[in-house]
Amino acid sequence: MKGGGMVAADFSTIAELKASLIRKALRYAVFAADASASSVSTPFDNGGVLQALPAGYVPVGFTTTDGVTFSGDLSTSDVESGQSASPTRSDVETDTQTAQWVPQETNAAAVALYENLPLSGAGALPDIGTAAWTWSRPKTPPTRYRRLLFIAEDLNKSTGQAIYIVRHFPSALRSGREDEQWQRTAEISRGVTYQAYVDDVLGTDSLTWIDGPGWRDLAAPSDEVQQVAITGGPTGGTYTLTLSGQTTAGIAFNASASAVQAALEALSNVNPGDVTCTGGPHPGSPVIVTFGGQYAGTDMTQMTGSGTGLTGGTTPAVVVTTTVPGGE
Repeated sequence: MKGGGMVAADFSTIAELKASLIRKALRYAVFAADASASSVSTPFDNGGVLQALPAGYVPVGFTTTDGVTFSGDLSTSDVESGQSASPTRSDVETDTQTAQWVPQETNAAAVALYENLPLSGAGALPDIGTAAWTWSRPKTPPTRYRRLLFIAEDLNKSTGQAIYIVRHFPSALRSGREDEQWQRTAEISRGVTYQAYVDDVLGTDSLTWIDGPGWRDLAAPSDEVQQVAITGGPTGGTYTLTLSGQTTAGIAFNASASAVQAALEALSNVNPGDVTCTGGPHPGSPVIVTFGGQYAGTDMTQMTGSGTGLTGGTTPAVVVTTTVPGGE
């Protein structure tokens, strides 16, 4: 189209629909700690492996099938003008986040979060079975901040490796609790809602990470890179390269990268765009061959070279090395 810019497009290509990026919390867990515990800053190592939690974090245990619900409350302030039907300016006033879940276990963490008790130290419930549990409602309820951690586990369908979603409220306060019911037909549950507040050290009210070996597996596989070097300082002649059983015509001892690329593209198993050659020229500098096109992201069999046609120098030869394996 004249005027440039508009070209035909394939919908499937531009939509980039990827079922592999649909996540589910196949397994999940909630952990809580007192404000005196360390915040979580690095739940994964450099390789994406989930790390142990800091001391003081205790699991909440089983929850109802509703799982964990993260909600937000966003309010804005609009400026209205007589010349516009829509607001002419809008600014965020508040943006808060909460987490709500219903524990099913009568364990120390679930009871402490529901009853606003400490998780450790004075006033904390003792280990199950070691002594009676007892607590009373104070005349003036304390303001008790917690650290909360939520971990969900999914799987990479192709590799079966784990993908983790980790969310951390470094400073959270109980903002609501559901009714506690005693009946024969259901467990005694203690649903709670906690609101996230900004932690002074971390400077945020919520941190979220997505990582794990299955997440790393989603990275696009690398394209193979091989290096073709000429040794021995030849002064004339030609050499050949063999790729998957196909051998090129003679390539000049002082060939440029474009000449090597042309020789490879002349093979029956190489189409234009399957290889890109840079570097050179020979014999002083190696030529770098990057595979793409039909070979993109593929672990290629290393090419072999023959320098029997090279002349001059001292025992000239062709040396091919793989510098970046494909498919990793």
